[in-house]
Amino acid sequence: MLLGSIIANLSDETSILETLAALDDLVLMARMREAAAQAGEPLGCFASAAVGSFVARADDAAWLSLMTATSKADDPGKACLRYILGTAIPVPKPSCSRHH
Repeated sequence: MLLGSIIANLSDETSILETLAALDDLVLMARMREAAAQAGEPLGCFASAAVGSFVARADDAAWLSLMTATSKADDPGKACLRYILGTAIPVPKPSCSRHH
């Protein structure tokens, strides 16, 4: 997957579903759907905004981490998108509290 093609297809809802499915990351897909629903946005718009936000706001450390993740990947485009989308959605932190 070429990153430019991936980003270009983020505006098409069918393409984003295919692209996210091609990432082979069901947890990320579920997190993306939940975050998009909470934001009241279509998945494609949410994903596109997440990529745009990363590009606009990432610091040198984030770019270095992205380059490290992609340099070791069999498919750098997929790895790049997986990394960017993974950083766009906060991972829920486990809680030590018990509910009785």
